[in-house]
Amino acid sequence: MAPSRSFVGRGVAALGVGFLAFTTLSSCADRLEPPVPEQHAQVDTMKQWATERAKPYRIPERALQAYAYAAYNVEREQGCAVGWQTLAALGDVLTQHGQINSTTIDEDGVTSKPIRAVAPAAGGKNSVPDTDGGDIDGDSTKDIPVGPMQLMPSRWEQYGTAAEPGNAPNPDNIDDAALTTAKITCSAGDLTSPEGWTTAVSEFNPSPVFLKAVHKKAKEYSR
Repeated sequence: MAPSRSFVGRGVAALGVGFLAFTTLSSCADRLEPPVPEQHAQVDTMKQWATERAKPYRIPERALQAYAYAAYNVEREQGCAVGWQTLAALGDVLTQHGQINSTTIDEDGVTSKPIRAVAPAAGGKNSVPDTDGGDIDGDSTKDIPVGPMQLMPSRWEQYGTAAEPGNAPNPDNIDDAALTTAKITCSAGDLTSPEGWTTAVSEFNPSPVFLKAVHKKAKEYSR
């Protein structure tokens, strides 16, 4: 039996009201946007590794995370086996892992205050002619070491690299400073031999006292 015309009319009318209500509500509702993928910093890939080892090695977790990522990065991209131990040894001897003079490293990797000229200048020289006009080190009369890895402005201009893509390299950021340090050491040649390692570390200071101190810490971290 076919439905009566009045029933069909009521159904169409009801459908029309429902559709109108739906379109009205839809036009007023906030537009749904696709979810934005959660972003993770590159160095965070080493966070758990650093958390597990920071205390036994007596290295600040944030600094160890930076050393580990820098060593991983240059080995992956350049085939350079610098090892996090060498970077950590340099960081310890140069600025106590960025903690010298009551400085701390914030969660974003930047030191709580600029670290300037606390380590001997590159090459063991007491005075290096200015190359950056003070743009990097804040000193327009001479070049002085900057940041937690005490890098010279001329080296920073040549090798400065940001750990996070799209960011400007910052010598006061432990992630950028560690990665740049790794690139400088790798540029010296093969670090897998004692001679090659010594040549690479000498890029920062050829002083026998400095080399001995860095070697001692690197050996300690390698145990």
